[in-house]
Amino acid sequence: MSLDFPAYLASLQNAQQPVKHGWLSGDDMVALGSETPALLKNIGEVSLRGVLGLQAALGEWIAARFRHLGDVSELTQVNEAVWAASIDFRYVRLSAMKFSAASGPVDGPIRECKMISKKICGLYPDAEFGAVRRAIGSANLVKYLLPDSKGFQTWFKRVVQRLPALSTPSARNAGFLEIQVVAEPPAGVSTAIFGAPVPREAYDPDFDLAAADPAALIDAMLVRIAAQANPFLFSAAEVTAAGFPGRPYRYPS
Repeated sequence: MSLDFPAYLASLQNAQQPVKHGWLSGDDMVALGSETPALLKNIGEVSLRGVLGLQAALGEWIAARFRHLGDVSELTQVNEAVWAASIDFRYVRLSAMKFSAASGPVDGPIRECKMISKKICGLYPDAEFGAVRRAIGSANLVKYLLPDSKGFQTWFKRVVQRLPALSTPSARNAGFLEIQVVAEPPAGVSTAIFGAPVPREAYDPDFDLAAADPAALIDAMLVRIAAQANPFLFSAAEVTAAGFPGRPYRYPS
């Protein structure tokens, strides 16, 4: 694990809450919930890079929820891969995201979260609006898994309100743009479509971004992620060999 859990998850890490939810046939669909018009509108205002970061943050909620009940190491690696992808999609090794079947109220939701991350990463380069719907499913999943979700709901509302001002265009608008015209190959790195990279600290509602250097925060995150091998990320050498301009896992590169 390269990244520590954020401060807002400290109480969840220490609570060791027992499992009260079900995960039998059909429970996964109940857990993913529905796409209300309000959620579609609010998450649709977040940039596609912001949606990727939101998915990584939601994955951290689930990892913190289950860290005392099951193996969350692979989920942690997926979360860190999604954080890196939110900065530059060329880092992520999407083809490696193949996850064994799992069942039960702990392993089942962990696998579901990993599959949602895979699907969002797959949708992201095409600027599909489906990424927003997948993130909504993740948010509903976290709410379903927590015996008391009030703290999560407060966090989620504050973060979703904060993100649109930090990175534009919105995912809703990006879905109508012509990637072939605007983006430089390979797809997945154009700020004109996917929005500016957002530091991980933006997902901590109590972190004062105005007093920080976002580029330095992003750089520090990438350095920490690259410090440990991750099967879901290309190494710095592999990224360079593929033609990555500048310094991989640094920001600005």
